[in-house]
Amino acid sequence: MKHCPECGGPTQRWGRTSAGRPRFFCCTCGKTAIRRRKDVVQRTIAHQLVGWLGGKESLNEIAIHAHKTRQALWKEFQPLFLHDVEPSIPPDTKAKVLVLDGTYVHGHTLCALIAINENRQIYWRFAPYESYKVWLQFLYPFAQPDIVVMDGQKGLFAAAKTLWPTAPIQRCQFHVIAFAIQYLGRRPKDEAGRDLLNILYTLKYAKTHEIRDQWIVAYKKWEEKYEKTLALKNYGGRFLYSRHRSARLIIRRALPHLFTFLDHPGAPNTTNLVEGWVNSAIAEALRLHRGLRFHEKKTLVAIILAQLRKKMFWRPVSIAVSVPIVSRIVPIQRR
Repeated sequence: MKHCPECGGPTQRWGRTSAGRPRFFCCTCGKTAIRRRKDVVQRTIAHQLVGWLGGKESLNEIAIHAHKTRQALWKEFQPLFLHDVEPSIPPDTKAKVLVLDGTYVHGHTLCALIAINENRQIYWRFAPYESYKVWLQFLYPFAQPDIVVMDGQKGLFAAAKTLWPTAPIQRCQFHVIAFAIQYLGRRPKDEAGRDLLNILYTLKYAKTHEIRDQWIVAYKKWEEKYEKTLALKNYGGRFLYSRHRSARLIIRRALPHLFTFLDHPGAPNTTNLVEGWVNSAIAEALRLHRGLRFHEKKTLVAIILAQLRKKMFWRPVSIAVSVPIVSRIVPIQRR
């Protein structure tokens, strides 16, 4: 260190610190200082940010480990929250099975679009909301997969049909049941609702073509049995069983894509890979770090998605200064 970082005056060596680092003395202002590399300091701060957002320790505990105050550490974190953290997806990215879903991070103003292939590799991008346009932009770099698994979001379905007209689509069976329960309830009081709910609950057992045909026959019989009942109207011209008709419409629209996975061995019949793995990890991280603002939640979700790996524990070991989130992650095998 030739010049003092405070006043710019000349310096001379002045022994070493308790940690063994060379100390320098300023002949002008009389202060001592040590040499600090900005890139090392920024990597350390980014490593601490990942350790806080990606772990369960509080900011106070991270500050104690860093021998700093909570306010000083938070002030150092602020510039890192402003970086663009979205990864780029290479063009013509190939995947045999592509599971798609979106999860809202900050109310209805920030959504994470997520895609997972058959190797459990995660692709993602932020968007203000789910729509045909944002899904089309997100899925454009992907080549046509062998099968697409999705929920019933209209924009996603339309975007997939636009980009891959001949790609088979598997509707998430869990979402179909959940959407129908929203109209029927879990304990319907009428016979038609109870019968339909019982048929829906047996959908998870349709793992073969034979059982699939039996399930479709049972559903068609339900439609024939209660066709006249669902057509009843009151004196005002409104349907008496409008909720049952809505549940029937959901099943009718999903039925052509409800058993596509049977023709593609290894393909899932639900989006539980995203819901139970990625979305639950994001929800747990947001719960542990309540009170974050918009851009801070964005950085938090980016760190969680960058570190998620299936069936392994992971820890960050190196943080690039230009991209301060995660540049390299080393796996820790389970003992």
